[in-house]
Formats: sequence, C-alpha cells, structure tokens
Amino acid sequence: MTITNSSIKGSIVPGLSAGLVVGITELIFAISLGALIFSGQNSYVANGIGLILLGGLPPLLIMSLFSSYKGSLSMPQDASAAILAVMATGILQSMPSASPREKFISVVAVVVVTTLLTGVLFILLGRFRLGSLVRFLPYPVIGGFLAGTGWLLVTGGIGVMSDVSFSFANPDALFQADLLLRWVPGLVFGFFMLLILNRNGHFLVLPGMLLAIVLLFYGAAFFSQTPMATLSAQGWLLGPFVSGGLLQSMSLTDFTLIHWGAIFAQAGSMASIMLISTVSLLLNASGVELVVRQDLDLNRELQVGGWANLLSGLLGGCVSFLTLSTTTLSHRIGKGSRLSGLVVAGMFTLPLFFGAAALSYVPKMMLGSLLILFGFSFLYEWVYQSWFSFSRLEYAVILLILIVIATLGYLQGVGLGIVAAIGLFVVNYSRVSVTKHALTGAELQSRFTRSPNQRKTLLEQGAKTFILQLQGFIFFGTANKLLEQVRSRIAQPGETPLQFLILDFAKVSGLDSTAMLSFTKMKQILQDRGIEILVTGPSSEVFKQLVKGDFVSDASTYPDLDHGLEWVENRLLITAGEEREQNLSLKEMFKQLLPDETHLDALFKFLEKREVSRGDYLMRQAESPDNIYFVESGQVTAQLEFPGHPPVRLETMKAGRVIGEIGFYLGKNRTAAVVADEPGTVYLLSAKNLATMEKKSPEVASTFHQLIIQLLAERTTHLIRTVAALEK
Repeated sequence: MTITNSSIKGSIVPGLSAGLVVGITELIFAISLGALIFSGQNSYVANGIGLILLGGLPPLLIMSLFSSYKGSLSMPQDASAAILAVMATGILQSMPSASPREKFISVVAVVVVTTLLTGVLFILLGRFRLGSLVRFLPYPVIGGFLAGTGWLLVTGGIGVMSDVSFSFANPDALFQADLLLRWVPGLVFGFFMLLILNRNGHFLVLPGMLLAIVLLFYGAAFFSQTPMATLSAQGWLLGPFVSGGLLQSMSLTDFTLIHWGAIFAQAGSMASIMLISTVSLLLNASGVELVVRQDLDLNRELQVGGWANLLSGLLGGCVSFLTLSTTTLSHRIGKGSRLSGLVVAGMFTLPLFFGAAALSYVPKMMLGSLLILFGFSFLYEWVYQSWFSFSRLEYAVILLILIVIATLGYLQGVGLGIVAAIGLFVVNYSRVSVTKHALTGAELQSRFTRSPNQRKTLLEQGAKTFILQLQGFIFFGTANKLLEQVRSRIAQPGETPLQFLILDFAKVSGLDSTAMLSFTKMKQILQDRGIEILVTGPSSEVFKQLVKGDFVSDASTYPDLDHGLEWVENRLLITAGEEREQNLSLKEMFKQLLPDETHLDALFKFLEKREVSRGDYLMRQAESPDNIYFVESGQVTAQLEFPGHPPVRLETMKAGRVIGEIGFYLGKNRTAAVVADEPGTVYLLSAKNLATMEKKSPEVASTFHQLIIQLLAERTTHLIRTVAALEK
C-alpha cells in the first residue's frame, strides 16, 4: 500500500493541529486548576500543579484510545476542582498546627480519594447500565449546582491572584489598595473574554487573549521598570518555587502524615463531586453526539471515564472526563482524530520535564482571568440565560442553591438541592392529573352489545355512571386532586344524580400509602350519598393496598374496565325494567332497520338457519372468511386467542348482530374467533349464496347491502362517540 503525502496531510496534519491548539488551552487551564486547589500552600503549589498534570495524562490517553468517538478529549474538570479548592481550604483550617508537609499530603489525599471514588462510581454505573438514572435529577437543581460552581471559580480566581480567600465574613480584606490592583484587572479581563468569546468562538481567540494578557502584564512591568524579583515578591507571579521538578518524590511514610479525620469530614463534598461529575459526563456525551452527529455508548463512556479516573487518582490527579468544548474543537480542526488526544497528553508532559522554573514566570493574572472566565460562563448560563428558559419556580431554585453555596458552603447547597429536587418533584407531579379520561356511561360502554331498546336506555341512563381512568403513580398530592374531581362531579348543579363511580387502575403503576387518606374520604362521601364504587384492573400490589385501606373488596373489584361497565349496565337495565330483551325473530329485527321490507322474505331464502350450543365456534381465528352470520337468539363472544394465555374478549353480542362482515367483504382471514356463550339460533350467508343472489336477484342483494350498511353505520356512530369522548 502506498502512502501519499496527501493522505498523510489529510489524516495526521489536522489531528496534530487540533492537538497543539487544544493542548495550549488545556495546559494553561490545568495549571490554573492546580493553582486553585493548592493556592493555600505557597511552598507546595508547584508540586500540586505537577500532580494535576501527571494525573491528567491517563484520562487523555485512555479517552483518546477507547472512547466510542475517536476524537474525544478529556481534561481536569473545573466544577470538581472548584469544590476541591473549598475542601482543601476546610482541611487546612481544621489542622492549623500541622506542618506544611502534613497539610500538603492531606490535601493530596482528599484529591486522590475523591478521584478514585468517582472512578469507581463511573465504572459501576456503566457496568450495570445505570447511567440514564442520573438524568432523573431535576435540571434546575443541576443548574443550581453549576451556578454555585461558577461562583466558586470566580472567587477562586480572585484568590489565586490576590492570595486572599474571599469571605462574606471579612469582605474588606480584598479591598485594600495594594490588593485591588492585583485582582480587579483580572476580573475585568475575565468578563471581557466572556463577551468576546460569545461573539467570536474561533479556536484561536482564547489562546490569543491569554497571550495578550501575558504581553500586557510584562509590557506594564517593562515600562514601570519593575524587576522580576519584585514582581515575584509582591505576588504577581506564580513563583518563586523551590528549585527542582514539579513532581516531588513521596514515600510510604507520607501516608502517616495524612489527617484522615479532616478528610472524612469532607465526605459530603466528595459525594457532591461524584454526583455532579456523573451528570456532567452524561450531558457532555449527549452534547458531543449532537456535534459529531454520531451516537455514543453512554455506558461505555462511563466505564472508560471510570478507569481513566482510577489511574489518574493513583497518580495524584483530580477528576477528569470527556469534555464538550475541547472535543468539539478537536472535531472541527482535527476531523475526529485520536492523534489529537495523544498530542495534548504530550504537551502535559513538557512542564514535568522542564521543571518549575518556567512556571515561576507565569502571571497569576492570566490564571485568575481564565478561572474567572469559566466562572462567569457558568453564571451567565445559569443565572442570566436560565431566566428565559425556566419557570419562575425553577429559576428561584437555581438562585436559592447559588445563594446558599455562596454564603453557607457547597455541602449546604447540595443538601438544599436534594430537598429542592424532592420539592420540585412533588410540585410538578402534583400538577399532572392522574385522570387520563373522565367519562360517563353514555360516552363509554362495555363490549357487551345490547338490543336497540337496551342501547337507548343505557344512553339515557349513562350520566348516572362516572368513569375515571387513572394513570401513573398516585400519592397524596395527586390523590387529593382526584378527590376534588369526584366532589366537583357530585356537586355539579343540574347534573343527573350519580349512582356509580368506576375507578380504573389498569394504568396505575403504584399507590403511595399517604394517598389512602384521600380515598378514605372519597368512600365516606360516596357512601353518604348512596353511590356505589367499583374498582377495575388494579395490579395485585395496588389491590392489596386498597383492601388494606378498606376502600374496596373482592365483590366490588373487576379484572378490567369492560367487565365493570357490563355489571353497571346490567344494574341500570334492571332498574329501568329493560333487563329482558324482546324475543323478536331476525326478520322482525331487520324490519326495524329497513325502510323498505319488500325483499326481506326473498332475502331469507339465501340464508341458512343453524342452532348452536354453548362452546360452539362460529368462526376460528385466521380461517378464511367464507360466511357471514346474523344472531337471532342466544349470545356469542368475539375473542382473541393466544397459545398459553386466556382469551381476550373483544365483544359480546346478542340478538340482532351481524358477525364477520368486515373480513367477508374484504376477503381477509378472520382476525378473531367467535364462540357461542349459550344455546341460540344464527343465520348464515355463504359467499356462494351472495354471488348467486347478486346474479339472479340483484334487488334482493341491494336490500342485503343496505342492511349491512345500516348495521355498520350504527356501530361506527357508537365508535365515533366513544373516540370523541376519549379525546376530550
């Protein structure tokens, strides 16, 4: 195989270019995060940055080689780093008398433990294919966490530049004249960088702006004739560092220096990092799918990210995983090349080889501006843009979580977020009606077909039956709405007094015990008014709860809505004195339907009379449609039959019904079986006799077709009425 220059250029050059551009930005950002986490330990900042860079190598390599998208890139995460910085501050404050070495090792330990635990969580979620569960966390709660993260990044960036931690307890500390000059310009730079990036997202804009900050800084130092030693002594530079490399050797004895009590005290913050990291990884992966127009295996991404973080944690790195911004940039420049990640990993190793000397000349203003830029981007998205995207209640949740994180702490904000998630669920789910359909007996009837007189009676008496088809999970909020709906129906002026209430639980997934209070009140109200309650289609668990709550019994529970409706209809017909059908012959029934009876006698010459017994099949499922039947007496049921399962009733029919007409006219095999429920009489018209009728007695055939049209029109009218009621 011959490799041409054009093929090399088409595959290697784009990937190399993407790696160099992304690598510069990621390297500076990783240094910024390292400086943020270890900002309280000046003598160990360089070593902390070295660990972050070293720990960032495995995620870059593993993500590049094993992600389901070949151009995927990972980087140390700003959200987790911001929380780690708060955790590090808490650890340092809890051990004031410890040596600098003990403090450094303890901070490294909390970073390592958090990263390892996050990696284990990723692997477990991916292994058991549970990644989608995290998406049930309400989006406003996630937004509140990320807005709080933005605040921590902004205040962390100010702390990196000023060497003073922001605190509402002592805000004046940052407003001393000498400190204002160190952090206010960086704050302004961060704000303007956000404005520029929102207008121009070219991949060279951010590196160019960071370079501009460095040039402005050293330009100002040059014109003011400020020596490097003075800049370093006054805290303008990241250094000075102790001579040597960024990585400092550690031994097993260092484990004895760890203050585990201080680390365990940060368990809540660790859990919040694990939660936010999981959500962020899945959101990033979903965003990448849209950008590259390729489906990603989310569970695979979780497992790849998990193993990457296990190796990263063992090397002292912080949480890293797939990022949307850098992966998008790599896709646009490098066309999705795995080479890009390898190049970025190579750039992470450069400071490790060159030592801390080069980092000593990095202006803190550049690092602080970059942190503030990312912090402002979080705040812009979740404080400004979310105003236009969320309801006022959801927006209030975002702001409340942000305020709690800013004033009380991240752990308190997470606690509030959990409470807010529960509250949002209760409020939002309470707005969802558990009533799928609210119908009367006139709008929905059973599949038991009645005589014309009985159907007329049921239509007239239908308003006495109130049918509520329920859905979803019922708890105290939705159960109370259901109670109010029943009360409203009972209290409606001018309405027919209610006699039956049917509650269909076929689509109910579960019933909370707190909902039984509303059902108990409902039962008392209905019993006081003599209204009977029927429950249809409950699952075994729901039925147990209803029985335990003394709401229903076996006698008032039916396997499905159809049989419940049939029982109510029978009661209404008994009350109306219409329970007994008229014993009419089939010819007399036809006379009620046809305006012209001239050819009825001739029609019956083509029909064959048959007597059927209980259990006889008039037609079987899937057989050819050779005959059409008319029921004169008795009762038959159309049903679907499946091997190993009980038959499913489609319709029960008595005298006056036509059976099998659709398949007969369309020439399609029977879609259901029809079985006699009791002895009776039917008339049969064969396809052969119909052909003879149409040939020899066309006027009789015309009468027959008019009869079929009349019967079909009647059934269609009933169907349209039912569908219209269900669509209300």
